[in-house]
Amino acid sequence: CTAVLINHNTISYDQRNIYIYGFELFCSTAFCIISILTIGALFGYLNLAAAFVLFFVPIRVPAGGYHAKSYGRCFILTNSVAIVCVIISQVLWYVNDYEWLIWIFLLGSFVYIWMNAPVQTKEHPLKPERIMKNRRYAHYLLVIELIILLLLRIVSDSCIVYTGIVTSYAVAIMIALAKKGV
Repeated sequence: CTAVLINHNTISYDQRNIYIYGFELFCSTAFCIISILTIGALFGYLNLAAAFVLFFVPIRVPAGGYHAKSYGRCFILTNSVAIVCVIISQVLWYVNDYEWLIWIFLLGSFVYIWMNAPVQTKEHPLKPERIMKNRRYAHYLLVIELIILLLLRIVSDSCIVYTGIVTSYAVAIMIALAKKGV
């Protein structure tokens, strides 16, 4: 893709590495999302897989968090996190005895993400203006996610709500892991 852009004089050769990285990241992310949705469809939980993607990807982009050392490890980790989030959300939804506690933990994870996003690491340094922009985006997204979860809970008692909540826990954990340098 980068070669095509260079050949059509859309970008200069000096920009090559940036575009290669961008295309690699885009393809890796797209393949991972397609995989999560495919696994969800094959095992009968496509709606929960879609909920995971919708609550995971938007906040992880500006907030950051743990990054695997290769695209392959990232693929395996993200798919594993998706599967675990869906399983935990199904268990919580079926048990459903302590819903108030689940919402308290959600607020705790949102507060943690609010206070710590975006994550700064040696491998992924950010310029001060990017930090402020990402922090603002993360804050907006947290508010939007909370509103969506509350509206979904009011409209229906669905496992999708629990998947969104558990996914938010996972994002907070990934931010904590990155902050600890794991």
